[in-house]
Amino acid sequence: MHRFYYFIISACMLFTSCNKDEVITEEVGGQPIIELDSETGIYTVKVGHELTIAPTYQNVEDALFAWTIDGTLVSSGPSLQRTWNECGDFYVKLRVDNAEGYAEEELKVEVKELTPPVISLALPSQGLKVVRNTDYTFTPDIQHSDVEGFKIEWVREGKIVSTENTYTFNEKELGVYTVTINASNIDGTTTKDISVEVVETMPYVVKFQTPSYRQTSTDRYTFADRPVFLRPLLEYFDNPRFEWSVDGQVMEGEVERMFKFTPSAPGEYTVSCTVSEDAPTEKISRNIDKGKTAVTATVKVVCVDKKEQDGFRASGSSKLWNKVYEYTPAPGQFINETSTIGGMTGNETSPEAAVAWATQRLKDKLHVSLGSFGGYIIVGFDHSIPNSGNQYDFSIQGNAFDGSSEPGIVWVMQDINGNGLPDDEWYELKGSEAGKDETIRNFEVTYYRPEGKKNGCPMDQF
Repeated sequence: MHRFYYFIISACMLFTSCNKDEVITEEVGGQPIIELDSETGIYTVKVGHELTIAPTYQNVEDALFAWTIDGTLVSSGPSLQRTWNECGDFYVKLRVDNAEGYAEEELKVEVKELTPPVISLALPSQGLKVVRNTDYTFTPDIQHSDVEGFKIEWVREGKIVSTENTYTFNEKELGVYTVTINASNIDGTTTKDISVEVVETMPYVVKFQTPSYRQTSTDRYTFADRPVFLRPLLEYFDNPRFEWSVDGQVMEGEVERMFKFTPSAPGEYTVSCTVSEDAPTEKISRNIDKGKTAVTATVKVVCVDKKEQDGFRASGSSKLWNKVYEYTPAPGQFINETSTIGGMTGNETSPEAAVAWATQRLKDKLHVSLGSFGGYIIVGFDHSIPNSGNQYDFSIQGNAFDGSSEPGIVWVMQDINGNGLPDDEWYELKGSEAGKDETIRNFEVTYYRPEGKKNGCPMDQF
């Protein structure tokens, strides 16, 4: 029993058969990435002195670099070296282009009469966590360390623990500790506090995603010679390195986050992904190193013993959708609106009730709002939808009006394992914004509910 299901992130949808049955793969991003050597993007330099700005990069092989000030090109190399002979504030733009796209940064240069040290120490976005009884070497970027009288002190619990440019932190007791850096020269003193949390184990996570929030199995199903695309979810890794293996055999050359696996024969395969930080010693950030760590996750890929066309079903009783499997809206303008339909109000509090409400709405040919980013609905047909060639094979009706239409992402799935559930391989249909420089992929949004009121409105209205 084969069906296609549709996963939509948008609003106001009705469903009718028709489909472009092409395999669409995810485009793995290879555009440049810039990491400045100042955590604020602000650089200071003493008038008459030379300043060197040296970012670190990813994906810059055969890239073009352009540093401009007021539209004038001042450097075409990966770093900028310039002597500043006039006090004031200057804005510098850095653009890096390669075949996959470009990256841009705007930074500020403050040219001053006096230049005390400026301390930059890049920390992980999740906060600095370290494993107890383990060495961590801190190496901050310090501007103006070449000015007369420069010295540095590292302070813990009121005691000076180092006067070198680097400091090795090691603590056996769990807890949160403060490390203070005092840097000074003839022009002044700068202090920076670093909060370090000592933990039993690092919170690294590598896992494979379930098809939707209410599914529990990560197993993937496919046919012989049809690929599955595997991409693990990561937490806490900043510069991950990937190694893939199938049934214990390492796949040489497969070092990207996305792995295309194409089984050639029916059977069950165990695919493993081992993730480590991409550095000789694990780099917690640009400025912090530690020993190597690796985390492995596995997923089972089942290649079914039949051909794709064997499970096709003839047209059912209706060309319209047949069943709503999941309805999980995100916060939005029309979520929890009170409109009574079939004894339901739109304020349903369980997944089952939400599905029933969405089902009745679609039966009555009314819109179903999915809210903002992340809201989705999964619906299925009682028949297979074959590829008709260059014709449209299914349609989704939205709520476009007055030249406005709300964006949506559409995924399709075939019931390969034959269990009647939307838990097989999903394929994203290529939309109008796919491949554009301004299109951002693979990001996430976290919604949370603050306490109390905001702008006079009860929070339970959102």
